[in-house]
Amino acid sequence: MSRLGIRARFALLAAALVLAIAALVGAGGYLALRDSLLSRAQREAADQARQLVALIDVGGEGGDERPQANQVDLHDPSLTGGFTRGGLLVSVTRPDGSRIQASPGAPPLPPGLRRSCLRTGRAQTRTAQPPLALACARVGPANRPAALIAVAAPLRDARHALAQLAQALALGVVAGTLLAAVLARVVAQRALRPASQIAQTATSIRAGDLARRIDYRGPRDELGELADVLDASFAELEQAVERQRRFVADASHELRTPLATIQAHVELLRGWAGETPAARDSALTALDQASRAASRLSADLLYLAQLDRLPPPPRVATQLDQAVVDAVREAQTLRPAVPIRISRLDEARLAGDDLALRQLLVNLLANALRVSPETAEVTVELAADDPHATVTVSDRGPGIPPDQLEQIFERFYTTAPRRSGSSGLGLAIAREIARRHDGDVHATNRPGGGALFRLDLPLHEALTEAAPASL
Repeated sequence: MSRLGIRARFALLAAALVLAIAALVGAGGYLALRDSLLSRAQREAADQARQLVALIDVGGEGGDERPQANQVDLHDPSLTGGFTRGGLLVSVTRPDGSRIQASPGAPPLPPGLRRSCLRTGRAQTRTAQPPLALACARVGPANRPAALIAVAAPLRDARHALAQLAQALALGVVAGTLLAAVLARVVAQRALRPASQIAQTATSIRAGDLARRIDYRGPRDELGELADVLDASFAELEQAVERQRRFVADASHELRTPLATIQAHVELLRGWAGETPAARDSALTALDQASRAASRLSADLLYLAQLDRLPPPPRVATQLDQAVVDAVREAQTLRPAVPIRISRLDEARLAGDDLALRQLLVNLLANALRVSPETAEVTVELAADDPHATVTVSDRGPGIPPDQLEQIFERFYTTAPRRSGSSGLGLAIAREIARRHDGDVHATNRPGGGALFRLDLPLHEALTEAAPASL
């Protein structure tokens, strides 16, 4: 059964249900009709026996009463002829079992029925061979019975009708079961057509056709809802795979430059540069810079991979103002020649990840420090206005082309030359962290020159006081 398809199982189940219900209904109808026919024959025989007993004169036997004009004696042939309904067989029997008269073909009175009839006055039974319904009525009182009237109603026609009915019911049940199975399979095939579309689409997607969709156009039932959900899931899968491909391609491209630089200077050191102190120092400096760039890029790639793969950690009570101070202290070491000034620092408490928020702020500050001229300060402000907190980081650099204000948050996108040390991942990481905290980061240009980054975060109540976990 488990190897059968859903359509076949559905058809078999429907056929089994129809078979069970039809068999129960047919058996019930057959038994009801059988009981009705047999009971009717039994009643006819009993009624005829009572009517005949009422016609027999028993008054003159052993008494002084005169017989009535409308009564007959036991030997009157009308008892088994004129007074009998068509099809019924009558026999008149003495108490000892000897017959007085009988209709042609009337069966002998069974001894058990005779004794019961003598004792109680009336008795009934049925015989199988020949099929008859027998009724017996006593003539006279129990202490002085004159005779017994037995009436037999043949059951051959009733049994023949019942046999035909049973045959018709059996054929009807079989035909109904087969029809139900066929119709159930057709209905199941129509109802499960979306399932076939889903399977074909999934197979195509598994084979590499990520753009394939189910595009269900049927009724909006459970399968329609499933098709819509799967289409949405397939679209997200396509986007995820595309992001992964782009990520791998971009990462390979970005790592190619520092690796090529390292390889080239290693070859120089093995050659003539290894024997010249100035050339050797220059090559070692270039190697150091290239290895640092590759290390930063690898760390950013690993961090982004963790952001994409891992669920957000539990949010805990975090002091955003302290995170700003810590981020400024850490970022200042990246380029000491450019000062960082905190012009406003409101107290702000929110539910979040302290380490991730500091990473976000350090990335914004590192971007500002990289583009700012020496001695031109970077300004940081934290303004808390319930239910939001806003952190702004502004620099005195060249600003951002208006058509690139959103592009700079894309992975590996940067407006600075590669030699500046920018991997194009810092701002993408910053936005990802902000959105994981139900906030966002936006970039604008300052009226006086330079760029301004605005971080907006909701001041939710802290969910727990546990120590924060890193992403």
